Amino acid sequence: MKCLAVNTATTILSVALTEGDRVLYHFSTAETRDQGNLIIHHAQEGLKQAGLGFADLDLLAVVTGPGSFTGIRIGLAALRGMAMAAQKPLIGLSSFELFAVPVAEGRNIVAVESWRQELYFQIDQDAPVNETPETFAEKVKDDGTSVVISGDAAEKLLPFLPKAAVSGSLPDAVELAKRAVLKYRALGDEAVATAERPAPFYLRPADVTLSGRKARNVEGMEGA
Repeated sequence: MKCLAVNTATTILSVALTEGDRVLYHFSTAETRDQGNLIIHHAQEGLKQAGLGFADLDLLAVVTGPGSFTGIRIGLAALRGMAMAAQKPLIGLSSFELFAVPVAEGRNIVAVESWRQELYFQIDQDAPVNETPETFAEKVKDDGTSVVISGDAAEKLLPFLPKAAVSGSLPDAVELAKRAVLKYRALGDEAVATAERPAPFYLRPADVTLSGRKARNVEGMEGA
C-alpha cells in the first residue's frame, strides 16, 4: 500500500511517503513554525519525486496526540483535507501508539512531551495520565519487573525510575505509515470507511482561554 503519513503532534515534524517496506520520501525537522505550509510542500514534493499523485495513494495517516496543541490541529486539518479531496481513507494513531515498543517481558511506559512540567504517560494499555514525572514515578510499583521507557520525553522520566531502560527508538512518520497500514488492515476497508474522522486526542485543556466575547463569537460560528 502507498501511504502518506504526517506527524506534527510531537517534538519532530515528519512527513513520509511509503510503499510497503520502501520509503519513497522522508522529511523531518524540529521546526515548529509554518507547519501547515511544510506539510503541504513536502507532501507534494514527495509525490512528485515518486512520480505519483494523490489519486495513487491507498491510505493517509496522522498522529492525533497528545502533544502539541497547535501541531495536532494543523496535522489533522491538513490530512483531513487531503483525504477528503482525494477520497482516500485516513487513519489516526495516538502518540502512545506511535511511541510504544514491544517488550518481551516487563512493562513499557510511554512518555510524551507536553512542553509543561507535567508530561503524558501510559503504561502498556492502562489509561494515560498527565502528571509530573515525580508524581507518576511514585505510582509505578517496583516489583522486580523490568521497565522500558519510550517516547520523546523518556529521558525526563528516567531520573525518577533509575532501574528502567530507555528505548533508543524514536519513531517518526516512516514508522507511523507502517503502523497505520497494519491498523488499516486489521480494521478492514468497511470499518475504516464508516468510522468517524480522526479527532484530536487531548489529556488536558488548552493553556490559552478565550475572552467571553471571543468565546461567544466562536460558539456562533460553530453553530452556523
